[in-house]
Amino acid sequence: MPPCFFILFKPKKIQMFNLSKIHQISLHSRKLVLLGLIAIVLVMDLSIMDSNAKFSRDLSFNSMVTYASPTPWMKKARAMVKGTPMEAMLPYISDREKNTTAFLISVAKKESNWGKHSPKLAGNNCYNYWGYRGHTGNETPSGYTCFSSPEEAIDTVGDRFSNLINDGNFNTPSKMIVWKCGYDCSWDDPAATKKWVKDVNHYYQKFYE
Repeated sequence: MPPCFFILFKPKKIQMFNLSKIHQISLHSRKLVLLGLIAIVLVMDLSIMDSNAKFSRDLSFNSMVTYASPTPWMKKARAMVKGTPMEAMLPYISDREKNTTAFLISVAKKESNWGKHSPKLAGNNCYNYWGYRGHTGNETPSGYTCFSSPEEAIDTVGDRFSNLINDGNFNTPSKMIVWKCGYDCSWDDPAATKKWVKDVNHYYQKFYE
């Protein structure tokens, strides 16, 4: 350990003393050095005590904090979409109710295979994994809405599903066929609508097993 140095002030002159030569200085100067050492030790002790007190408070606070565990349906959603583009959507789906989550996952599987085959605009991902068509001013030439981020996609599409479920009572895959062909599916191929319901229902029911 290198020797410690203290600066003693004298009129018109500053002298530095090596502690290893303390026996060469006067008794008065030794007392000053000793008092300085005591002061340093006291300051260090107070600093350590303050740090320990802050650590204890933080530890006590953290012990009172509880973190919400993923819901059972979010655990199922995570297992299903793991390794697909849809996985990036999960943080924004986590606070959605069970039925909305079930449709977000099952319809995305049917419409885009969880984002593997989805609309793009100028080569960029539109994060539209549900075949959603809304007039936002940012659509593909074929009319699909192009979202700027996964969060915006879930905000818009998740809210649309929630409204259909809670306000329109479209709360089963057979009723949610409106997503595919609107409120009147008479124009659509009956075999295609039947297949849509069957495929969506296959993944939708996994949330209720």
